[in-house]
Amino acid sequence: MNRPKKSPTRAPIFYSDGLQFDYTYDVVVVGSGGAGLAAAAQAAEDGLSVLICEKAGIPGGTTNYSGGVIQAAGTAYQKKFTKYQDDTTEKHANLWIAAGENRINEDLVKDLAEGAPKNIEWLANQGINWTSVYGHCHIPYVKDADFADRIHVYDGGGGMGDGIILTQTLLKTALKNGAEIRYESPVVSLVQVPGTKHVVGVVLSNRETGDRYIRANKGVILATSSIDHNEDLAKDLNAQQYHDLQDRACLSMITDTGDGITLGQMSGAAVAGMGGTIDFDSKTGNATDDRVPTMQSIFVNSNGQRFVCEDATYAYTYRAIFQQESQLGGHTYMIFDDNSLAAKGSVWTQETLAKDIEKKVVQKADSIEELASLIDVPVDNLRLTLSNWNANASKGIDPEFGRRTGIHELEAPYYVYKNKEANLGAIGGLKINVDCQVLDHHNKPIRGLFAAGLNAGGWIGPYYPGSGTAISGIVHQGRKAAQFIAKLAE
Repeated sequence: MNRPKKSPTRAPIFYSDGLQFDYTYDVVVVGSGGAGLAAAAQAAEDGLSVLICEKAGIPGGTTNYSGGVIQAAGTAYQKKFTKYQDDTTEKHANLWIAAGENRINEDLVKDLAEGAPKNIEWLANQGINWTSVYGHCHIPYVKDADFADRIHVYDGGGGMGDGIILTQTLLKTALKNGAEIRYESPVVSLVQVPGTKHVVGVVLSNRETGDRYIRANKGVILATSSIDHNEDLAKDLNAQQYHDLQDRACLSMITDTGDGITLGQMSGAAVAGMGGTIDFDSKTGNATDDRVPTMQSIFVNSNGQRFVCEDATYAYTYRAIFQQESQLGGHTYMIFDDNSLAAKGSVWTQETLAKDIEKKVVQKADSIEELASLIDVPVDNLRLTLSNWNANASKGIDPEFGRRTGIHELEAPYYVYKNKEANLGAIGGLKINVDCQVLDHHNKPIRGLFAAGLNAGGWIGPYYPGSGTAISGIVHQGRKAAQFIAKLAE
């Protein structure tokens, strides 16, 4: 919630015979969030010497703030805990590809879907105990046949902050197998061979010891998340993230300033997949879990009109909210009534609603005219919107946007809540191939340089397609980068 920060990164250092490295490892992992720790755990398991460089004073990054849930298809746990007995990785990939709206690398998505079940078992072997599986909410244009309950929850996981169980498990595996970690030690430069883009090490900066030159004999893995708190990069690359930063809505680690992305860019790397965010409503939790229906309500824009399927998965809805607010220059609102409070999925009770009305988080109106005045929208538009909604809701349908839950008529008195996003980071990062090699602007791998998780782009589209996607990709790509390096070492 602090003001955005700048990245401390600098231009690359060019290797020469006179450059003395202070330490040498097979692999240097930059960042100790889920992607970095997965990479370190896998590399150490494979017998490589590993140094993890962490900018903050604790491990885990923004993954700590997550629920730690992971999407995967066709696992033994999915069969045990859900009705989906014949789900496939192909269907899983189809959903992610459709949600990508032609802005993703399909090879990355297919590789992730195929690898996700193996990652579930890899984590189980480290002591993660999977206890349930649920699904995310629908996306209007994605085929129902490609949906399934795929979000795996471990014992003690599923709520914000429970990701620390996952990161501590990965850290324990890495350290047990010989990896080292240095805290408050951001990587500020890459070391490259002159005349090439070949990365052979990093410059690590520490307030007490100053700069240290670390050689990476086999590879450097960038895993510092996306451009979350970097206002300058967000303005250039991601309008929705920039909007959220102006709103002070970003809840990710304040150290997430796009360091891995700027390091890559300054070393000749391309970027991919920029433009989306992981946005949701932390007050209502709307559409974050398909077991909880969207409450009886509608969303309207500053013209007093509906504009989105309200029970579609949360970041899909918030992408639409961002677009409406940007295009129309006003706010968007949730409208509900007294009957909404008793319905399944209600965010409020009579008691909590009264408190929020007192705090002016929610406002009450006894008529459409008063409601339109409260939120400053055209009364005729609002009246028509409510009339159309009620006419369709009386039949239990929503032909306009394909709503599936919470379809009920609304009547005075009305309550209105201004939609307010919470942001768990930006989407988009360095361009990679399926081995997580960072690519330059000619789609050629930069030797010795890898990126994983949200430091990499092109595997999530213009909005976040559902809980468990990020952690699935984080673990998968961290492992993939380490496995490719181990194969090269052989």
